[in-house]
Amino acid sequence: MKDLARYLGRIVNALSYVTGGIAALALVAAAIIITEGVVVRKLLGVSTIWQIEASVYLLMYACFVGAAFAQMHDHHLNVDLVIIHLSPRSREITLITVSVLTCILCAIIAVYAWPMWYEAFIRGDHSESLWGPPIWIPYFFIPFGMTLLFLQYIVSISKRIVALKNCIRDPGR
Repeated sequence: MKDLARYLGRIVNALSYVTGGIAALALVAAAIIITEGVVVRKLLGVSTIWQIEASVYLLMYACFVGAAFAQMHDHHLNVDLVIIHLSPRSREITLITVSVLTCILCAIIAVYAWPMWYEAFIRGDHSESLWGPPIWIPYFFIPFGMTLLFLQYIVSISKRIVALKNCIRDPGR
């Protein structure tokens, strides 16, 4: 069972790593697109219809799907004013509790977002802008990102449980 858990954890970490790299590229692409839009508008006086929407979709990807990469490396913003004063055991219990609550929130969002994406995909919905890209693409980022973040939290919780067991075995920690 431990081997299966480790194997699944490696798969989730690998997927988070790949999607995190793509999220970084999405941020760079969004910055380039926004810069290009400003330059074209100011220098050439030409208005474009796709830059804002494309950059918003890229930022959606970076935020929703890239969140699992941030969680994998514990890079999410933490307010640790209280937690740094706790014992290692209490700290792990608190972090596990918060992770479980966050995991539940991710699951709720994913459960409601997957049908939203599916409806847009089946109906072939498009954005109402003149550019009109398929809306199911950015809609996919929400449930996929929340599902991946859910799985990454499961991996993090399992690591924290091991750390908690070590704290219990060695109370001096």
